[in-house]
Amino acid sequence: MRKLFKNLTKQQIEIGLYALVIAVLIVGAAMLLWSTGGVWSKLWQLVCAVVEPLAYGAMLAYVFNPIVTHVSHALKCSPRLADQGMKRRTIATVITVLGIVLVVSGLLLMFALVVANGISSSNLISFEDIWARITSDFSGFLLLIQEHLKDWGLLSEDSEIAILSTVSGITSFATAAVFAVIFMVYFLIDGERLFAYAHRLAENVLGDHAAVGKRLLDDADHVFSGYFRGQAIDACIVGLSSGIILSLVGVPFAPVIGVLTGIGNLIPYVGGPVGFGSIILVCLAKGEMVTLVWGVVAMAVIMFVDGNIINPMMLSDNVEVHPMLVVMALIAGGCVGGIAGMLVAVPVAAWLKIQLDRWMDKNEAKKALASEAAEDPGEQG
Repeated sequence: MRKLFKNLTKQQIEIGLYALVIAVLIVGAAMLLWSTGGVWSKLWQLVCAVVEPLAYGAMLAYVFNPIVTHVSHALKCSPRLADQGMKRRTIATVITVLGIVLVVSGLLLMFALVVANGISSSNLISFEDIWARITSDFSGFLLLIQEHLKDWGLLSEDSEIAILSTVSGITSFATAAVFAVIFMVYFLIDGERLFAYAHRLAENVLGDHAAVGKRLLDDADHVFSGYFRGQAIDACIVGLSSGIILSLVGVPFAPVIGVLTGIGNLIPYVGGPVGFGSIILVCLAKGEMVTLVWGVVAMAVIMFVDGNIINPMMLSDNVEVHPMLVVMALIAGGCVGGIAGMLVAVPVAAWLKIQLDRWMDKNEAKKALASEAAEDPGEQG
């Protein structure tokens, strides 16, 4: 044993001590995590509760920032606001948010009219009865719905538990949505200063690597802005064509169904179920079975042309990827993350393609330089 320690160098002893200290720290940290698992779980829930609405608010601000910017530029025409950048930006944000509220309220009202017309026409529950229950006693209204579902054989103990779970999820989502809107307003008003501060922090923490991060973010901004622009144009095309064609076929509330279908089409493959469901609801309520058939056929043709021709070509033009890659990305995104995965699949695929192209360009440039140097070794010397 003495001979063993005698042959050890000072450097080896230091390395051994460092390894021992690291092992003790790892074991101690593992024991701490094991004994305080509940604390870390609560802490993780707290972080998620803050990060989720913050992320949603940032995404909403990113989507609506171009509108706020255009409104802010338009307000420059006012002499009082020409030199008041922050005040002009705040007013533009308020105008944009109010406009969004009006549009969403109008869409919800149109959808409510379609549903109410279907319910009142089916003679199952009168619209006046529903409205009276809602305005007088909301809990009584919920009991009314529960009673009718039981009478129709659509509600069991398992489905009641599922409904309660869904209501709880909706409540949680509504809370996150309210805070997301608040964060969105802050991002829209003061986003430039916030991002400037974040960029300064990244430069101090990451140093030269901050430029790489900025380049990746610029690439993401390019593909995501192009994607949203393409989806917005595609939604307008689908909404307008659906409203016109369904009107020609004779479907009731055709313009309203067209608007709802176009809005739903902002998310890939969601516009179709919205359109089909609305057609079936209003046609069954009116008892127009022939119109129902023609409306479903017309919507199927619109969705087929959009899903296989217009949407892939529109996205490929705006995010600069091949239509086949768009379809493949949508399939993969749907398998991985459902509707949310499909929503971000195309821009993520486009972003990855940009990074792959940049890597190939750099690699080919290195090979070209190496080839030139091998062909002319004298000049290199």
